[in-house]
Amino acid sequence: MKAKKFIRSNPHLPVKNLRQTLDFYRENLGFYDEWTFEDKDGGIQRDEMRLLFGEDPDFTAVVNNDKHRLSLMWFVDNIDQLFSEFQGRNIKIEDPLRAHHYGLREFAFIDINGYYIRVAEGINYKE
Repeated sequence: MKAKKFIRSNPHLPVKNLRQTLDFYRENLGFYDEWTFEDKDGGIQRDEMRLLFGEDPDFTAVVNNDKHRLSLMWFVDNIDQLFSEFQGRNIKIEDPLRAHHYGLREFAFIDINGYYIRVAEGINYKE
């Protein structure tokens, strides 16, 4: 019998336009294996990470606007290689790759829906 445990959390993120979002993630961020359900719901993945989207431009504008943005954390392996890849793909980096006192190295960018995406990897931080 399997032990009871939590596995992962995948928010169903509102987006301005599903097709444009899937195209952005595939063409600019290297995601693949997209799927759609009708024309307003879908997702895409890269390696073990899957993202779920629902087209809702009004809600997206509430979540991400001039006053605030929803911050997402993506945990990765080999952040240096990914940072280089994103720079090569001309992703505008909002916060450069650096180590933080809380034990993560991370950088950040903003996607086409206004999400502030923090990409992080754990480190053994020593002061």
